[in-house]
Amino acid sequence: MTALSFYLAGWLTFQLTGSGFAVAVWPSAGIGLGAVLLWGYRVLPGIYLADLLLHYASFNASDTLLDQAIFFLRPLAAMLQAWAGCALVKRFSVYPDELVSLKTIVLFFFLAGPLASFIPVALTVKALLLTQSISEKDKLFAFLSQWLANCSGVAIFTPLFFIAFNKSHRIWHKRLFSLGIPVAVIFSAVVMGYLLSQGKEFERLNKLVVNQTESVKTGFQDEFANYVSVLEAYKTTLDGGSLNETYFRLNAQTSFKQHPEIIQIEALKAIKINQGYRFIRQYVASNHGGKIIDVNSIPGINEKLTAKQMSVIAIGNQTYLVAVPSYEQGINTCDCIKSIIVSVFDSEAFLQNAIRRGKHKEIDVKLTDARNGLSSGSALGLNGDTEAFNALALSLTKFENVVIGTQPLSLKVTPNKNFLAEYYSWSPWQLLAGGMFLTGFMSIGLLMLTGNTELVAAKVDQRTQELNQSNRKLAAREQQFRKLVQTQSAIVWKADPITFRFVFVSAEAVSILGYATKQWLEETDFWQRHLHKDDKENVLSVYVKNSNAKNQSYDLEYRMIAADGHVVWLRDVATLVVEDGVIKELYGFMIDITRLKDSEEQLRLAASTFESQQGIMITDKNANILRVNKAFTDITGYSAQQIMGKNPRILKSGRHDQAFYQHYWQQLLIRDKFEGEVWNKRRNGEIYPEWQIVTVVRNNEGEVSHYVSVFSDITEKKDAENKIHSMAFYDALTNLPNRRLLLDRFDQEMASARRHGLFGAVLYLDLDHFKILNDSQGHLVGDELLIQVAVRLSSVLREEDTPARLGGDEFVVLLHANSESLSAAADHAMVVAEKIREQLNTPFVLGKYQHQIGTSIGVALFPEGQEHPDAVLQQADTAMYRSKASGRNAISFFQPSMQEAADLRLRLEQELRIAIDQENFILCYHPQMDAEGNLLGAEALIRWEDKVRGRLSPVDFMPIAEESNLILTIGKWVLMEACRQIRAWDDAGFVGMSCLSINVSSRQFRQQDFVGQVKHAIESAGIEPHRLGIELTESVMIIDTQDTIDKMKALKALGLSIAVDDFGTGYSSLVHLKQLPLDVLKIDRAFVRDILIDNSDAVIVETIISMAKHFNIRVIAEGVETEAQLAFLKQKGCSIFQGYLFSEPLTSDVFAESYLGKVS
Repeated sequence: MTALSFYLAGWLTFQLTGSGFAVAVWPSAGIGLGAVLLWGYRVLPGIYLADLLLHYASFNASDTLLDQAIFFLRPLAAMLQAWAGCALVKRFSVYPDELVSLKTIVLFFFLAGPLASFIPVALTVKALLLTQSISEKDKLFAFLSQWLANCSGVAIFTPLFFIAFNKSHRIWHKRLFSLGIPVAVIFSAVVMGYLLSQGKEFERLNKLVVNQTESVKTGFQDEFANYVSVLEAYKTTLDGGSLNETYFRLNAQTSFKQHPEIIQIEALKAIKINQGYRFIRQYVASNHGGKIIDVNSIPGINEKLTAKQMSVIAIGNQTYLVAVPSYEQGINTCDCIKSIIVSVFDSEAFLQNAIRRGKHKEIDVKLTDARNGLSSGSALGLNGDTEAFNALALSLTKFENVVIGTQPLSLKVTPNKNFLAEYYSWSPWQLLAGGMFLTGFMSIGLLMLTGNTELVAAKVDQRTQELNQSNRKLAAREQQFRKLVQTQSAIVWKADPITFRFVFVSAEAVSILGYATKQWLEETDFWQRHLHKDDKENVLSVYVKNSNAKNQSYDLEYRMIAADGHVVWLRDVATLVVEDGVIKELYGFMIDITRLKDSEEQLRLAASTFESQQGIMITDKNANILRVNKAFTDITGYSAQQIMGKNPRILKSGRHDQAFYQHYWQQLLIRDKFEGEVWNKRRNGEIYPEWQIVTVVRNNEGEVSHYVSVFSDITEKKDAENKIHSMAFYDALTNLPNRRLLLDRFDQEMASARRHGLFGAVLYLDLDHFKILNDSQGHLVGDELLIQVAVRLSSVLREEDTPARLGGDEFVVLLHANSESLSAAADHAMVVAEKIREQLNTPFVLGKYQHQIGTSIGVALFPEGQEHPDAVLQQADTAMYRSKASGRNAISFFQPSMQEAADLRLRLEQELRIAIDQENFILCYHPQMDAEGNLLGAEALIRWEDKVRGRLSPVDFMPIAEESNLILTIGKWVLMEACRQIRAWDDAGFVGMSCLSINVSSRQFRQQDFVGQVKHAIESAGIEPHRLGIELTESVMIIDTQDTIDKMKALKALGLSIAVDDFGTGYSSLVHLKQLPLDVLKIDRAFVRDILIDNSDAVIVETIISMAKHFNIRVIAEGVETEAQLAFLKQKGCSIFQGYLFSEPLTSDVFAESYLGKVS
């Protein structure tokens, strides 16, 4: 155990700070000391073995005999420190000890830390000097750092070791939380801070090495470029023919001085032999008279030389050949080498020269052949100190590839000892050392604190024993006193005057309050806790004020809570003895006065009962009111003066019939009592419910003398009942009707439909992929979606329709049965279903996100046969699943035949929406003429230009547009297009169009901002308002007449003309015509068509014309197709005509060419 703990602690320390001598803390020193103190000197061999293993990494079999001897002797210092520390603390009697006193703690750590580690650390530093692991100048720092590290290790880890393994003293187990955990936390925090600081330091050093590496690489390449320029100069001279022996040798000596790394320079003539060359030396110069290298002797020289560029060839471990070829004039191919300049250089000397010029003294550089791994030597550079290759230096080592000529090389750059001395910051180490030093002091301080606590606890135990002995003596004397008071009927007591804790109570305490005597004496704050809460503050204040007098006597009455919970009234006569301002004694006796207080309370209750919160009314035998209380006035609003002498029927609400009052009086006669719910009326007229109890009062002869009515307002109770009813019939999440209420309304709807021969529909809705949303986003998001779905459903339904939620994501819509046929019910159901689908397809905002869902809808119609509501719901459910099977987000009818019709209508509506988006509409213009054929105006008629079905008239698509609200978009387009066309004709120079009328639907006209839309269209087109006319149907005039009048007046104020289209086919009256500001009445074509053959139509037409003249309104006859019709109408006084007799509706271009004049 000792060896393992010692080794692991040391190994972790080396992992943290490295294996050098400058460690900031040495935990093994504290562990070794603790082990020897606990388990004796037998553990010393384990310490030796563990320390030997810790330094095994530095062992080298090739070391000197001295180095090897010191390796095996160095662990003896660790043994010596552990032995010395143990011997010193035992010698001065500070161990074995719990280390609780200040003196023993300080002496222990002085002896075991600074003193015991002094000699072992000195011996260790001497060993480092002998092995040259440190220099002479570093020995003081090495000694101090190791000495402080050992002291910190003892201060921190010896207490932790005792806490973990010392079982002989219980205090060490108690110190786990007060010392062990805090020290461990602080130690860990210091280590984390050191690691963060060390990481930042490594990043800084790494950037410096990267910059140095780039500088070395650049210097090396620049040096080689300079070197090559020398050879190029020789080549230039050789090509110029001015190179001779003297010139060559003089220049070679200059080159050797500038570049001492050059071994030789020679000029060779190339002779072509077969596929290769033979090189004949012309001039040669050798640096320092070295051996001349024969180029022809180099293996594969012809293959290695390249004619197109300079060649660099490795010819030795650190020797390279550089060849610069020269060619025949004007030819640059491998077949025409004329001569070459060859230089051989020593790469180690070359590299040294490059590093020297760059002044890189802090790094070691190694150059290797990147292709074959040949090295130019060992570590190259100006400083060969191998100390650079420690863990930090190796982690900072960088590799760079360089190419000289055709030769790839690799540079290995490692920071050496000079680099670390120059740039390494000791801040992380200082942080760690300082933190460990402070942690050690904190450990010692916590030892002192916990030791002092233990000493105080021991003194308390001693004092407690002394007090117990004194109390035993007092107990004997008090026993006689207790026997004396046990016979008294009152509770005789004595208490501590400070804490009010009882020290004696007589046996009567048990019979009066029910608490055992032991509980009185042992329970803390017994008296205070059982005082009645309303009396506690007053009673306690009596005992604490005026305590300066020598004696205080108190006679108090207060309540206490008995053991069974009932309240006991006590009279407490107490005496408080005070001496010199100090309370000495408190004693007294308590008498039970509960019965006396109960009597007083009953008298008080009798007087106050009449003023309770319930209304009370007392009448004589003839039901004349004699007396009421304040609650009666509060509830009914009648004061005693206002109600006295009157009969209670003044309170009747009118909600109860005669049978109710008969039962009311019958109960009084038979049972002398009535109890039940009665609805009465307050003085302000408000009707309210009350719960009333009426009791008959009889005299001694059994005759009725009075009636007493006690009642309370139960409005809140009724509201609660209504809420319960809502919970039973409505969905709690969405507040929609639930299945129970839906089926109830469905039963009624089904019965009404059968009774009146009408038809309705049920829509079964299921949200597509709702489960995926609910599972992925959570139930809260799912619930929010269901709530929003319920709101949207309600927004598109009529008041008489019923939306309901069956559960989960299933909804049902019950459409009121008001259709006269199944087909009409199906059409209406399809419109509503499409509205619902459109609403629910709009994205929902759920928190921060939008979510879009589809809705599968099934539709079933009723009644068909004798279906039960459940059967119709099942049909709708089946249709809904058909929608899901057909691809979801669809609408399906249960009846196949109606499904086909609904599909056709839906397809037409979808095509109409596309046509609106693509503006596949045009306006055609139907001229309005006078009797002589002059153009007076025109009506704009919309047409749908369908690619498949051709040009469609409004009768083919307007009904669907009306039902689906698309009419609003279409109507707005017609308004804007008509104004635009008027302006277009004006801009093109056409004249003669005085007024162009457009048809406006009732729904479009009912829009709140319709007048604003018209004004915007006119202003956007830039036309005169009188050139636009509005044609409305008669149905507009009978819905919200005042709104119609207001809007017509607003349009007239703008300058527009207003016409009633198809007059005579609706339900307008002469009153409406008189009120509305109309300009034109248009006779419907249905009357014009048969005026010559149907006398009734002729009379109607003649009446309309006559009536219009009376109201000063112009008349336009529509549908004029024959000359006979025209003659009849002219004869009756009609002056404006429109119909196929004059022209069919024309496109804008044809209409302009046919009817409009053009300004030249």
